[in-house]
Amino acid sequence: MNSKWKDLHVMEMSSWASRLSWALLATFLTSSCAEKSQAPESLTLKMMRMQAESHYQSELPQKDLRQVQSVHRVAFVCCAQQDQEQKLWSQVAKSQPDVVVFTGNSVSSVRYDEKPLSAQYKKLDQIAEYRDLRAKVPFMAVWDELDFGIRNGDSSFQGKNENRQAFLDYWKYIGKLQPTTARGVEHSVILGAPGKRVQFIMLDTRFYATPWLSAGADGEFKKNWNKTDSLLGSGQWAWLESELRKDAEYRVIVSPLQMAANSGGWERWGLFPLDRQKFFDTLRATKAHKVVVVSGNRGFGSLGKVDLLEGYGPLYDMTVGPLNGATTTREDDFHYVGKAVSALNFGLIEWDWKKKKVKLMLMDESNQPVESLSLNL
Repeated sequence: MNSKWKDLHVMEMSSWASRLSWALLATFLTSSCAEKSQAPESLTLKMMRMQAESHYQSELPQKDLRQVQSVHRVAFVCCAQQDQEQKLWSQVAKSQPDVVVFTGNSVSSVRYDEKPLSAQYKKLDQIAEYRDLRAKVPFMAVWDELDFGIRNGDSSFQGKNENRQAFLDYWKYIGKLQPTTARGVEHSVILGAPGKRVQFIMLDTRFYATPWLSAGADGEFKKNWNKTDSLLGSGQWAWLESELRKDAEYRVIVSPLQMAANSGGWERWGLFPLDRQKFFDTLRATKAHKVVVVSGNRGFGSLGKVDLLEGYGPLYDMTVGPLNGATTTREDDFHYVGKAVSALNFGLIEWDWKKKKVKLMLMDESNQPVESLSLNL
């Protein structure tokens, strides 16, 4: 064969092989997106999909909180992994709550493949049990580290404003219940008729928080005694005090971080001891009795108690979650009451207005109370 024609033949074969390779690659990438059993989608396609999902707008109905004429039972959930099954929603539904409250971590958006935050709510919206309950019951939510967008997140997180907008776009009701000075996701509402009013105060312990002081060990922190540092920030403190002065027969303060337990180096109010004491002093100063704190973010359920004394009495902190995913074991701390629920769980608070009783309960996967506490209204 003439060398010129031989070279041309080789070039044609090479071009054909190249086209075949691209065709096979395209087929492979397409099938990888459609079939979970195949290799994961390419980084390029993943980035394109994530960009498209960054503009996701939920179409799920949001039941109006104003429809809640009386408060008898409220469910509290925490730590929901949107890429895993969430069967516990069916048990939450069986408890027939008037409202469902996320105490934080409604989705996880900390890994690169969990960005943007809005795309994770698209995944949550596709969970059938969750969709069913959202259609029946009003929801409330505040964020913690996972839906804030970074582990051990605080005010230094550069993505906080972008994620705040995504959070408020999904939980649309919040904007109507915030003070005009709010820069985070804090908000409050009073539900029920006079004589049976319950105030829900949703605290933001991420957006304004001073960075945690590292203790040198991975994931552990030490106490911050600096008077100018804070979990809530000055504006949120002033707002909280004004909210506690409003008329209500009972108050539920939702704090993503534990208030009562005060051991170890994990995130908690106790790592800002001056703020923790300020919280107690604020309750006394505003004469805000009949208060319970509900927290999460620990991977187990528990009941805790702080004796405030000085004519106030005990303050109870019910820690709930996780809704799905991994569980952890509880540390020893003298503030705990009863045993830990080291399994998937959710919390319930029931008000019996006739008998003037309120009951705190930690419910297991069979919708049975594992730990409970009965208090006087």
